[in-house]
Amino acid sequence: MFRTLLSGLCLLGVASIAHGQQATSPEQLLTQFSRCDGQFFQALNTVQPPPATLSLVKYGPVSAPKVLNPLQEGGRYQAFEQPLVIKGVRLVGYYNEAQSLKSVGNLLFWGFVAEGEPKDVTAALKPLLVDSVRLRADRSAMTRVEIRRVGDPIQQWRTEGLAGGGVATPFGFVERVLSIDKGTASAPISGRTTIFCSLQGTVTAPLLQVYRPDLNAHLLD
Repeated sequence: MFRTLLSGLCLLGVASIAHGQQATSPEQLLTQFSRCDGQFFQALNTVQPPPATLSLVKYGPVSAPKVLNPLQEGGRYQAFEQPLVIKGVRLVGYYNEAQSLKSVGNLLFWGFVAEGEPKDVTAALKPLLVDSVRLRADRSAMTRVEIRRVGDPIQQWRTEGLAGGGVATPFGFVERVLSIDKGTASAPISGRTTIFCSLQGTVTAPLLQVYRPDLNAHLLD
């Protein structure tokens, strides 16, 4: 998982900073999520979800789906009381994980847990995903991968020179991945499909400030 690692809900009145568009539907919010950057959390700051669905918490100028603790197993998941449905796909929860491993670097995963098989989820949601033409099969997953070197301009990502599935991100680099995959961990992910963004490798505090403004930038120091 580490490498790959809402229709009837009118829940959002979100002002998007992306291209000046308004995120007024669950579908548009998912599109913002699929950018795998801070715009998703900025959008959530003005969301008014319907009762018994997505629960949000405010972190300074942004908001995020509430979990107890992304660093602690058992505290990383929010189960939705009622599924959020997009294009017939039932999103049943939100997952947020952060950890640091000596041999790999920093790893951050965040996104939605869905019912159904990855191929069916991908087929339904692909038209809503940013830069979906770059989705590629990577073992059991469909992934869109980008890489940057530490020291590159903060918004710069490359689509060449990627390490490839099953290979650790080289030291001094960060990979950003959008993946749709079969959950392989223990419950509540196992047996479901994950729709995750990830940052992995030499993830620095300045990068976290921009791409994960819901987190303490020094969380993994």
